[in-house]
Amino acid sequence: MVEGLVRLVFIAVMAMTCAAFVGCATRAPDAVIFDLPVQDPLNDSPAKSLWQSGVQARDNNNLAAASRYFERALSLAPDSSWLYRELAELRLRQGDDAAAEGLARKALRYAPSDPAYQSVLWQLVATSRQRQGNEKGAESARREADMLWSRKAAK
Repeated sequence: MVEGLVRLVFIAVMAMTCAAFVGCATRAPDAVIFDLPVQDPLNDSPAKSLWQSGVQARDNNNLAAASRYFERALSLAPDSSWLYRELAELRLRQGDDAAAEGLARKALRYAPSDPAYQSVLWQLVATSRQRQGNEKGAESARREADMLWSRKAAK
């Protein structure tokens, strides 16, 4: 828990520094850490404990176990954008770029109307497409991510 908080503070400081000195506040970041959105169905589901076990397994680099936990949680909370995002990031780490793209797009389908969160999901799509050799598709996804991030920055 403390480790995650330290990581969050570090990223926030780096983002503010970047925005202040480089002027990148309109560019979607490669990695942003969010808290589980209150409106995500995972919050009111018994799947939350499975997700927490998956996070712990992932943090211990036990990706196979993390995958099983996340997939089982998804069977209990099938409308959870958060779980689809978790699985998309996991599939990227496992090198399954096509699955990562599909999961990130599904996360977008259930995503809350938060431009910053949606921007991060589009960045996942872009990374997945780029790793699959789809440069044109990756650039299109990056433009979508940048547009959403700019909307967030304008608020």
